[in-house]
Amino acid sequence: MRYYIGQCEYKWSHANKPMEALWIQRAVGTDIYRTVEENDWDWVWLRTNSQTLPGDVYCRCDIYVEIPNSKQGTWFMVKYPQAQLVEKAL
Repeated sequence: MRYYIGQCEYKWSHANKPMEALWIQRAVGTDIYRTVEENDWDWVWLRTNSQTLPGDVYCRCDIYVEIPNSKQGTWFMVKYPQAQLVEKAL
């Protein structure tokens, strides 16, 4: 199951580098970031050109997490109500 957590913007030069994880952690909060990492769930970071800043320099990153177990997903939704379940297209 995929859950939308939030979004952030940063320079394209930070994408796919260690700095990107810092931007993600800052956007979602340390607690959520640690929970995802400790449970070894998969991050899904969808990057597009920024809509508010120069798109050739900045990217917008939509932040999702993939949780394979529905019980864990339910627990995640209860603990972090800001997370939104996303239906994946077949």
